[in-house]
Amino acid sequence: MRGANGTNDGPDVEAMAEFFDRRAASYDEHMRRSVAKFSDFYRHVADPIERTEEPIAILDLGCGTGLELAFIFEKVPNARITGVDLSQEMLAKLSEKHHDKGKQITLVRASFLDFEIGEERWDYIVSVMAMHHLAPGEKLRLYRAIHKGLKPGGLYIEGDYVVTEEEEEESLKRYAEFRRKYPEAANGAYHIDIPFCSETQLRLLSNAGFMRAETGWEGEQAAVFVAQKLRRNYAELSQKLLEFLDAQSRILHDPAHRVGVNRVLSRDG
Repeated sequence: MRGANGTNDGPDVEAMAEFFDRRAASYDEHMRRSVAKFSDFYRHVADPIERTEEPIAILDLGCGTGLELAFIFEKVPNARITGVDLSQEMLAKLSEKHHDKGKQITLVRASFLDFEIGEERWDYIVSVMAMHHLAPGEKLRLYRAIHKGLKPGGLYIEGDYVVTEEEEEESLKRYAEFRRKYPEAANGAYHIDIPFCSETQLRLLSNAGFMRAETGWEGEQAAVFVAQKLRRNYAELSQKLLEFLDAQSRILHDPAHRVGVNRVLSRDG
């Protein structure tokens, strides 16, 4: 089997960066043809973002040529956007298209699995047509990092392909067989599609810690998911409630406290 690197001992798929480098010039047109209701889809990616003139911080994971950025800048014209992508050619295309926003855009050539998202750094994190290359465990770990990186109350917005439960099961079986043959093909190293159904997406987001995860829009083969991180005041209240309940539990289980209660009950009886 001829591999992506031209040898005969690797998987018969292309390395992720090389795949998109070769297709950067035609990528936008390809997406317009292949994504049903193209404008509706990308507009709904931007819809959850509140209009503001403030220079809010947005992280775009797998930004590609930046198809979503025009819709986002309509809502937040002064946003500071960091785009992360493995393909240098795709990043170059993005820079060319959005040259007028050059001072507001920072581009990083890296895998978004390796990029340091940080902690409570971003008002919004978005990812469009990129996450369907990750297996469930890889995606869950990334979602947890995204949750950690958002400011309290921040939103994660993901637009991606979706399939039925049966199609998801088949794609996972194919991927598992592929990984058995080529264990090095992990963590999005190769261009392999593993789209999930909406139910799996929402479950993974909930398991990552988001207080709310819902489908914001769904078309024929694509959907937009919106997940919100708990606001700080709610988080503080929740923590105080947990501490109160823990203190009450310790009091109730304290032997001295139980003796005192028994005495009162005996006296009243």
